[in-house]
Amino acid sequence: MRVKSLFIISLLLGLLVIPTRAQEFGYPINGEGWYFIKISVDETTDLRDQTWQVNAVRVNGARVRDWLVFQNGQESYDRLIDGRRPFELKVRYSWVGGEEYNFLIDLVNPKSGKKVEVKAAAQAPAALKGYWDPAWRNYLALSIAEEHGYRRENYPLQATIGVLSRYFHRPEEIRVVKVEKKGKDVLYTEIPCQVYNIVKWEDQALLQSEEIDEKTGRPITRYHPTTTFSLCFLASLKPYEKATYLVFYNNPSAPAPQVSTDLQVKGEGLGKTIENSFYRVVLDEKSGMITEIIEKTTHLKLEHKLETNGAVHWNPGTYSPPHPWSHASDWENPTFTEITGPVFYALTRCAPLPHLQDVLVSIDYFFFAHTPFILMESTLLVKKDLFVKALRNGEVVFNKEVFDQAAYATVKGKTRTIDFSRTRRHPEHVVTLRPDTPWIAFFSQKKKVAFASLFLEFGTTNIYGGEASCQQPYIYIQHGPWYYISRAFVYSFGSNNQSRMLPVKKGSLYLEKTAWIPFSFKKKKHLGSYLNKYYQMLKYPLAVKEIMETYPESPEGWLVPLLTEPFDEGVKKALKGRKKK
Repeated sequence: MRVKSLFIISLLLGLLVIPTRAQEFGYPINGEGWYFIKISVDETTDLRDQTWQVNAVRVNGARVRDWLVFQNGQESYDRLIDGRRPFELKVRYSWVGGEEYNFLIDLVNPKSGKKVEVKAAAQAPAALKGYWDPAWRNYLALSIAEEHGYRRENYPLQATIGVLSRYFHRPEEIRVVKVEKKGKDVLYTEIPCQVYNIVKWEDQALLQSEEIDEKTGRPITRYHPTTTFSLCFLASLKPYEKATYLVFYNNPSAPAPQVSTDLQVKGEGLGKTIENSFYRVVLDEKSGMITEIIEKTTHLKLEHKLETNGAVHWNPGTYSPPHPWSHASDWENPTFTEITGPVFYALTRCAPLPHLQDVLVSIDYFFFAHTPFILMESTLLVKKDLFVKALRNGEVVFNKEVFDQAAYATVKGKTRTIDFSRTRRHPEHVVTLRPDTPWIAFFSQKKKVAFASLFLEFGTTNIYGGEASCQQPYIYIQHGPWYYISRAFVYSFGSNNQSRMLPVKKGSLYLEKTAWIPFSFKKKKHLGSYLNKYYQMLKYPLAVKEIMETYPESPEGWLVPLLTEPFDEGVKKALKGRKKK
């Protein structure tokens, strides 16, 4: 809409009322991070053939901190414009349909210092909704991009966000909303989310310290009380889709959100039972390891329970004689923490392996609502030089009541199957596979049930430098009184020369990230397509970019960092340094 006005030039006030057009009232959709108003300022002889810099923008009397300048179809990164040509502004503003917005744009001539103000007005179309809900005074955007060409269905998206504490009141006020185009307007969909790990920083010694800028004489504001929180929600995107999920906050009177979930957690201590629409999992009451899985379509129980603790999940573990073989499943009451909510349940344990106090292991389990997979992340750190016959990870063990075949994916995407009635038997390996094998599944064609390990990530390093101790890592399958999968890092005991004792250097660190899926299938040929879908979805993360407003109290420009620690050497102008006597 063209706003017609008279050209009024006041030499005292430097005010220009210039014809402007409101080009667009925009939404944060398809990866865009702002509600915005885009206006075009027409060329005028009043700016003459001079260069101007856009110095400040006010909307309805309030200064706006976030805006972009465009001229000749390109962004002006230094905000300079040629006064002989039209230019455009894109201004972040939480507009509402039907409302009028008055702009005051400050221009300054970099050479002469002359200042002028450009006045403009624009009205949002009444047919547009605009900002989601003004009761939430602030928002930030998570711009999500699917760049690998794979469909994402209920992909667990976790983000950690820091906001100034005066804008955050309690976790119940947080809302996640997906914004999508619908006709000429948008569709808002509130997404269930879980807020956790809330931490507030307000170090009074730093907050109350005074520092003056030597050039301007003005106080330097380095810090504000900051609240950081993590949130998790399930995102769904089509291949190559860009989407915007808004995180709304700063509504102290917001009611607790009403979330419908299929995730249930029961039990005390480590012995939890976790279930959703796809599975029920029972954890061992002493170790917290998975000991029983019920696949809900077939109602079949998948378990081990043949030896020692009988867990399904055994490792990380080592065999370092004269100590007995030691697995994480042998833990008794390890230190643990939990996160419980409507989107996921997480269990974290960290403790030395039994009998090996210098081998520290951590294991995280993540169980999500509305998803068939379970995520496991583990680390094993060797704190002292060690000799071993085995150092392994990623082991899951089942008795032979249900499964009679196995399948695995090659790195070229082919699916290979194994009939356990025609394989090598323990102690020989059924098969040894590359350490980057995408996935392995145990299954039964007759019973139409399977359990898969999707090997998403593994890594080795040494925290003191150099490499972790490894000996030709590989993944293997075993067939004995049971079936099991394991990843070998150092493993003479699984070779034809089992008496060798092999070194593991102090500081060696081993990491693993795996997804487990118990599932039912109709035809064997569907195994590969089903597991490849989830492997690709979980292996290749979504691109996530946080787009946050500039708070009014944030410092102007770049805040020069502190590059030296206070010390007593008497260096000239050192921060709080003492003079030598």
